[in-house]
Amino acid sequence: MQSLPAITLRPAEPSDREFLSGLSPRLSGVPGPAWHDLAAMEGFQSRYMAATFAAADKNAQTLVAWSGDGRRLGYVHMRPGKDGVTDEPCGYVSLLAVDKEAEGSGVATKLMAAAEEWARARGYRFLSLDVFADNRRAIDFYKRGGFGSETLRMVKPL
Repeated sequence: MQSLPAITLRPAEPSDREFLSGLSPRLSGVPGPAWHDLAAMEGFQSRYMAATFAAADKNAQTLVAWSGDGRRLGYVHMRPGKDGVTDEPCGYVSLLAVDKEAEGSGVATKLMAAAEEWARARGYRFLSLDVFADNRRAIDFYKRGGFGSETLRMVKPL
């Protein structure tokens, strides 16, 4: 899809809840570990989203991207985290999802730029996130945005 002419961001509202949940299959459907089937990934995503949005963290923020014609395109959820090495406070992107029709249009880039602004405004030196090791598309996107690997968790199915 080509770049959308007007992408605006605004804080999520209760009326956005269905949209946020509706993008859950986009997140659970990404390439994940071969030893976890789709049902396991869907369960993980459902539990993760429920935990993320259940606790009202006044320091967290969810931004929703809108098209010029009033369609929701995607969202990003940021919250305070801790650096894995120094233990200092940092920003953490816990969720980023874009509607299938908005893929490749610059929505995710705009949402991540807003996450960086959010983190800088709070005085954080780092912005971190987690991504499945098999999700090459996401890894490449984050690398283009300046992210680098810090740790790698390895698992051996028994």
